[in-house]
Amino acid sequence: MHLAGRSHWVSGGEEWSSEPGSVSIKVPGEVAVERAREGRLDFQVVLFDAALVDEARAALERPAVVPRTRSLDRHDELAQPLLALHRHLLDAGPEPALEEAVCNALRALVDVMSAPRDTETGRRVRCTAAVARARALLDERFTETIGLEALAMHARLDKFRLCRAFHEQVGLPPHAYVTHRRIALAQDLLARGMPQAEVAARVGFYDQSLLHRHFKRILRVTPGAFARSIAQP
Repeated sequence: MHLAGRSHWVSGGEEWSSEPGSVSIKVPGEVAVERAREGRLDFQVVLFDAALVDEARAALERPAVVPRTRSLDRHDELAQPLLALHRHLLDAGPEPALEEAVCNALRALVDVMSAPRDTETGRRVRCTAAVARARALLDERFTETIGLEALAMHARLDKFRLCRAFHEQVGLPPHAYVTHRRIALAQDLLARGMPQAEVAARVGFYDQSLLHRHFKRILRVTPGAFARSIAQP
């Protein structure tokens, strides 16, 4: 939940805006790039365990799809349960009310991130499920090299439809998605003081030059400059 400042960002191939009182939704591993900022940003983050979300989705019988929005206006009906949970946490409300707030928030989250019950059929459902399987495999093994044929076989969808559906739903093709995941891990390792050559090998790049090239392209700063900025007092 955004408390102060305005942000304009890109996720899932679309542009979104956030302002005080609005709610931003981010799926773990999803790539989001900020394009502009107005004022100093202040926000509160709530992280739901993936197993808890899966449990809610199964109970509600709602298959997963790409979230239909990444930003909810504070007046949006779907935003109200999520805002209520945030306010409960900010105000340190009573423990019994927290469980209800979490349940209501999970239902709202499932509404945003799932297909309408009994209406999502045919090709879209198959592609959505295939992308979910492919993405889960990449998330689990993004430091390894997984060929497109192997990925398509795991996803149980031909590689042509898989590439298109993955790009549409995730915002990046599979290879670029893996690269972004690797760079995110590289940032964490560099921040811990790990040498660049070791970082490159750890995240799955063949050599340090690949780390340098992708790091600078995605973050617009070299790995060395990033590491030095983290090391500064």
